[in-house]
Amino acid sequence: MIDDIPVTVAPVFLPRETRWVVGLDLGQSSDPTAIAVLEHTRGVLDSNTPSNRHCGIEDIKQVPAERIDCRHLQRLELGMSYPAVVQTVKELLARPPLDGYDGIKPAQLVIDETGVGRAVGDIFDEAGLKPVRVSITAGAEVTWVGKDRWHVSKSVLISTVDAMLHTGELRFAAALTEAGAMRDELLDFRRHLGAAGRATYQARTGKHDDLVLAVAIGCWWLNLPPPPRIQLGGY
Repeated sequence: MIDDIPVTVAPVFLPRETRWVVGLDLGQSSDPTAIAVLEHTRGVLDSNTPSNRHCGIEDIKQVPAERIDCRHLQRLELGMSYPAVVQTVKELLARPPLDGYDGIKPAQLVIDETGVGRAVGDIFDEAGLKPVRVSITAGAEVTWVGKDRWHVSKSVLISTVDAMLHTGELRFAAALTEAGAMRDELLDFRRHLGAAGRATYQARTGKHDDLVLAVAIGCWWLNLPPPPRIQLGGY
């Protein structure tokens, strides 16, 4: 008699909710503008057999899970004018699935306006894109400074990406045009501990960090807890 051989079933990710974010690191004279398109899916991992799933029989409990897949990475031409950048991003957001489909909301645009200033962010507002604006700071704080405007430390941004890469929650397709450049940027980041024990992150001298920051601000926004609900009337 042949002993029963246990069958290992690869877990299947069953999505329940999807949303899109476009992270944009605005370049300056010596740095290109970088775009990262992220798909965030929240659902469950199911290790039951296909027949069990078909019949609705759950021998193994489903486990909540999340994934962020980087679907597009792009560096714009160095020296491109900011109105041209806005037009490029506007055209990107008008394409499916970023324009919204099947009940999924249109993608949220999150921009890093640290080096370019508020006036450049205003051009995006004037174009009707309504971005979330992030200014990258030192330290380890995240501060809301007004409608759709935040101050976020670089250590928070990079550590978020680092943690998600280690858990496998953040994934990059090898076929992405800028996948190699993204890998190089991640390798070029250095972690420094200050006298007070605080960690800071910065790219090696002469290296770019635009792709990392475009991904990082998108991941940070996707991981931001929803605002608390305020109940009125004492209920």
